[in-house]
Amino acid sequence: MTHTLDPVVPADRTSRIRSAWRAAWDEGRVEALDDLLSPSYVRRRGPAAVAQDRDQFKDSIRAVREAFPDLRTEIEDIVEDGDRIAIRWRSTGRHTGAFLGVPPTGKPVEVSGATFTRFDGSAVTEEWVTFDSRQLLEALGIVTTTQRAAIDPDLVRGVHRKFITGVTVVTTDDDGTPRGLAVNAFSSISLDPPMVLVCVQRSSATHPALHRASHLGISILAAGQLDVAKTFASKGEDKFAQVSWTPGAHGAPLIDGSCAQLEVEIGERLEAGSHTVFTGRVVSARHDDLAPLVYSGGGFFDISHTAPLPW
Repeated sequence: MTHTLDPVVPADRTSRIRSAWRAAWDEGRVEALDDLLSPSYVRRRGPAAVAQDRDQFKDSIRAVREAFPDLRTEIEDIVEDGDRIAIRWRSTGRHTGAFLGVPPTGKPVEVSGATFTRFDGSAVTEEWVTFDSRQLLEALGIVTTTQRAAIDPDLVRGVHRKFITGVTVVTTDDDGTPRGLAVNAFSSISLDPPMVLVCVQRSSATHPALHRASHLGISILAAGQLDVAKTFASKGEDKFAQVSWTPGAHGAPLIDGSCAQLEVEIGERLEAGSHTVFTGRVVSARHDDLAPLVYSGGGFFDISHTAPLPW
C-alpha cells in the first residue's frame, strides 16, 4: 500500500471520508458532504448512468434514506495512493419505503460495493462507484435466482416456439474487429428514456466482446435478409466478410439493408441462467419502410405475405 501525500493536503483524508459518510448515509445530514466534496464534484456509476453533481448526489442519498430509514454503511477497507482513494463498503437497511418503483417489502437488504475517489487538494472532485446491482434487485424481489429448473426445459422450449419474434443481429466493435450474432431475444424497456435489452448466451463466441464493450449495435433484419440471418446464426469465424455493413456513429457495426438499426450504450449486464441480459440507453436509431424478417417455430417468414386481421 502506497501513501504519497501532498504536504499542503491534510493527512486525514480517510478520517474525513469516514466522518462525512457516517453523517450523510447513516444520519441523513447530507450537508456534511459540503466540507468534503468540491463544488465541481462529479459522481459516476456505470457507462450508461447519468453523472451526478454534488446536489444531485445529496438528493439521491435522501431518496435512499426515505426507503431505508435505518440505513447503515460500513467502510470495510480504504486504500490510498497519491490523490486517489479506493473504498470498499457494505450497506444494510430494512426496505420500509418505496424504492425503484417497488413498494415497501419490509425485507432486510444488504449491498456491497466500491467507490474510487480522486482528490484535488483537500476536496473530492470525482468518484466512480460500482456495486452488485443484482444483489439489490434480488433483495427487493425484482429478480430471483433458482439453481434448478422447475419444469421440463423441452416443454418450455415448445412454448417459446409458439411466440413470433423478429430477427436481430447484435454487434460490437472489439478493438477494431467487428463481432456479432443473430438474436431474437430483443425487447424495448422504456421510451423515456429510450432503453432496450438483448439476451445473449454466455457460450456464444461473441459474448466476451459484448461483455467488455461500452456500446452495441442492433440491426433488425428485413424480410429479404434470410442469408444474413443464417450467416450470423452460424459459428463462422469472419461473418462480416460475407455481408455489407457500416459502422454507426458510436462505432457499432450496423448491417446494411436492415429495416431498422439502433446503437445502444450498455448500462447493465445481468447474469440470468445461461444468458447475460444487456440493458442500455439508445443513442442512435433509424428505420426504413421495409417488411421485417419473422421467426417462429424454427422457421423464417416474410410478414408482408400475411393479411392483417380486422379489429
